[in-house]
Amino acid sequence: MASWTEIPNSSLESGAPIRAVDGVAFRDNPVAIAEGAVGAPRIVNAAITDATIGAEKLQTGAEESDWVTTRYSQVTAGEIGAVCISATFTAKGGTIAGSSLIYLSGTDIEGDYVFSSIGMSGTWRSLGGSSNYYQDGGMIRACLYVRIA
Repeated sequence: MASWTEIPNSSLESGAPIRAVDGVAFRDNPVAIAEGAVGAPRIVNAAITDATIGAEKLQTGAEESDWVTTRYSQVTAGEIGAVCISATFTAKGGTIAGSSLIYLSGTDIEGDYVFSSIGMSGTWRSLGGSSNYYQDGGMIRACLYVRIA
């Protein structure tokens, strides 16, 4: 790992030759910044162009998994990222307006599924597959959706 070397302005004179020690610092300091050396300036998020770092470069493990899980667990019903089961069927990957969803809101005292149209907002994507729920001698086709916008 490269070491960060502070180069005082007093060491740099206009028109004068560069000292060898300062030349080594000019060579090594960019590496020290990239490696996060002690005392080196840090690269901030604003310095990284969007979509330039692929997922394969991100760390994986318990800490990252916990970070994602914590944030996802804070999503409330109807927010972007929320999921719902609907009696409205759309092919896998298809999108639908939330106002068109017939939301599975639970079961009644007899154990029958209760669906209601509650005018949810946003755009929802079908996660595919339909489950067949049998109720009162009839079949209800349901689909899992995630809100995307």
